[in-house]
Amino acid sequence: MQPRRPDIIIGIPTYNEADNIGALAKVIDEGLRKYFPDKKALIVNIDANSPDGTRKAFLNTKIRTPKRYIKVPRGKGAGLRVLFEYFLSKESAQALMIVDGDVTSVTPRWVRNLVMPILKGFDHNFPIFNRHEFDGSITDHLAYPIMRGVLGINIRQPLAGEVALSRRAVDRIYNRDWPLRADKYGIDIFMTLSSVLGELKMAEAYLGMKEHKISEPNMDGMFEDVATSLFELLDENRSFWDSKLRVRKPPIFFKDSRTTRYPLVNIDYRDIQRLAKEGFKTNRTDIKRIVGREQFGKLDKLFKKNAKLYIGTEDWLNVLFSFICASHIKPNKKAKALRPLYYGRFLSFYKDYLDVDHKVAEQGIVKQAELAYEKRGVLITKLKII
Repeated sequence: MQPRRPDIIIGIPTYNEADNIGALAKVIDEGLRKYFPDKKALIVNIDANSPDGTRKAFLNTKIRTPKRYIKVPRGKGAGLRVLFEYFLSKESAQALMIVDGDVTSVTPRWVRNLVMPILKGFDHNFPIFNRHEFDGSITDHLAYPIMRGVLGINIRQPLAGEVALSRRAVDRIYNRDWPLRADKYGIDIFMTLSSVLGELKMAEAYLGMKEHKISEPNMDGMFEDVATSLFELLDENRSFWDSKLRVRKPPIFFKDSRTTRYPLVNIDYRDIQRLAKEGFKTNRTDIKRIVGREQFGKLDKLFKKNAKLYIGTEDWLNVLFSFICASHIKPNKKAKALRPLYYGRFLSFYKDYLDVDHKVAEQGIVKQAELAYEKRGVLITKLKII
């Protein structure tokens, strides 16, 4: 029996997760019963009509928390739109937690750490993960430096699939005009910027290690979805960030100082290099229009067939600033043109930090974002010239 007036709703987006959905539901159920025994809760599986039996696996899982299965369209954002509508239809619902169906490292504490700040008055709670430095590279080299350097918000995981939202945050996301790519992987950055631009109360919470089905950096169009949505929203909200901003850091809940481990990540260096150089050749005209003759000349040498492909931190930030300033180019074109350069930056970071400690690599990612803020004067100057 589903509660007529749930206080907490946990949404699990899935596509072909029959092998994981049952275990995930059991852990979430344990977390709800342990940390929120006085709250009425509901676990909702929003599933894109998986052919592998995800629906059956979820509904057959024996847990105490009531559950509901909802079939949704393909596309992560399209599915979450249905979840948001369902959440808002439950007038009693105070907090919505979302966890991707492919995550295998969820613990009962994740439920507490994500939901508790929402019940205490925050609107958008982001996770802090111990992720491998070669996993989440779109976050590390695109979203994080732009969030911190351009928008002045120090959120370490702005593209997280594991978040919690207040009713206010869900209402704002659901009722805004969605970027075209927000129906796919662009949803995470759209959700983040919805709260940032709305100046909602944001927080972060430690979750520990994240293990999930890892794909190599963006072989499936994820980068273009994120970058297109990001450029579109930056263009539309330029007045928010085109002047001086101080860096704001949301409060962090449930800090954990225990020794942690990191999941293994396998990278096919040669294949990514091939994609980088082929993509540069295909998009060289648009890249030149965006970065200008001088910067293009430097990049062109790096992407020659037998050249050493290396894009350092400062050069990468200059590339990002040029793309942000190019408001005369459509966001989807900018995303396509940036993709091979992103591959080049990722490979350069990979070479620099291949044999170092994870903490040292994390420091490198953080320093890149800090430098983006230090150099934002260069960005503002470019905007004025354009």
